[in-house]
Amino acid sequence: MPSPLILPLFAVTALLALAGAGILLVTGKAVPQLAAHLAFALGILPLILAAMAYFVPVLTRSGGAGAIAWWAPLLASGGGILAIFSFAADFSAGGLGLAAILSGLAALSLGGWTMNRVRNMPGPRHRGVDWYLAALGFLLLAMLAVLLMPLFPAQRNALRLFHLHANLLGFVGLTALGTLQVLLPTCIGQPDPGALLRLRRDLRWAVAGTLLIAAGAAFSLSGDGLMTGLALALPGAAIYCGMIMRMLFAWRSRFGQALAQAHGAGPSLASAALGLLGLMILGIAHGIGWLPARPAVAGFVIAFLLPLVSGAAGQLLPTWLRPGAQTPWHQTLRTRLCRWGGVRGLGLLLFGLLITGLA
Repeated sequence: MPSPLILPLFAVTALLALAGAGILLVTGKAVPQLAAHLAFALGILPLILAAMAYFVPVLTRSGGAGAIAWWAPLLASGGGILAIFSFAADFSAGGLGLAAILSGLAALSLGGWTMNRVRNMPGPRHRGVDWYLAALGFLLLAMLAVLLMPLFPAQRNALRLFHLHANLLGFVGLTALGTLQVLLPTCIGQPDPGALLRLRRDLRWAVAGTLLIAAGAAFSLSGDGLMTGLALALPGAAIYCGMIMRMLFAWRSRFGQALAQAHGAGPSLASAALGLLGLMILGIAHGIGWLPARPAVAGFVIAFLLPLVSGAAGQLLPTWLRPGAQTPWHQTLRTRLCRWGGVRGLGLLLFGLLITGLA
């Protein structure tokens, strides 16, 4: 079994990386690529892989993760450090390629371990596992795009945009949406009978929407391909937004005012989902030329990732620090960590969308 400090360490690292990247992106103190990879490659990627290693045994009703599952986030952390040094130094293609290989190996190893757990689990698998496997597939596609950039220099910008969207909407987005359907009802303390149906029904639409958006963004760079890109990306965005809206309407119907409280992890997670929807709508405005693209990364960090990670960490950190039966100590720490969670999540949501929409 891994040390109980591994997951909290990844969570704290991700929060610090997100906060630092948000400051750098808003103030312009570093090139956007460095700030973005500080947030995603060093902060979010290892945390998501570590969270998958924690949740997969729960969803497959199998034993603890074991040491092999924890190599994936450690490999990804190494790749993130390489990527940051590459952007801070000379944008080395060799360094970025090695970083992509490490992250790809992390995705392959965790995906193979997950499939092995699924094959050996008792009874039918939880559909949340399918969202994790799809997310890992998009991570592999995003890393493949990085490896192809030096081989096809004329297509570098198109591959870069595919990499960006496959990462943000595919890997991060699918992981978040698959986890939120299970985690938010736990935070609220009420069951959501419709979650499993949504997880089974919506995955195909999430994958299709992400592929259309990523391919459309890549096509849209050339004048001849602009209309083709929009023809792909706009329906993809509509599909993706429709999926998020179904989830949000179901939550509003099921949980009502519990999502509008000042305290708690649930309101913060709901703010993150609203942030993702708002960013998708603003992304459509960018696609048709109404808004610039660069502030969208800062908005993604502030309006979506910060309320998502802070809310999830507040809910899960007590369990990660002291696994096992829940005690008054767990509830006391959880209450402290999630104090003003709703206010904090709403503030981050509004600030992130404001930056994206007015920049």
